[in-house]
Amino acid sequence: MPIKREGFIERLNQKGYTKKDAGIIMDDVLSTIAEILAEGGSIMLHGFGVFEIINYAAREMTSVNGGKTIAPAHRVVKFKPGKILKRLVTEKEEV
Repeated sequence: MPIKREGFIERLNQKGYTKKDAGIIMDDVLSTIAEILAEGGSIMLHGFGVFEIINYAAREMTSVNGGKTIAPAHRVVKFKPGKILKRLVTEKEEV
């Protein structure tokens, strides 16, 4: 089950942050990541991973109904986990 915002703030609270400060920090970090990605930038957090924008060009497709359609150009966010994160997740699976 995914941890929601309040659960994440509670985890930060257990590490010594006040709930108010944890909420402010979390909101600031996430909004900054969103701003950088919206500008077309990428973010590399050493060991954790890379957030980047992938641009897909418009392309023509054939639908199952036999008609041609145009898939519009669009952007998506991609996350590639870093080595440290991969290792931590793998170790947790083995336990």
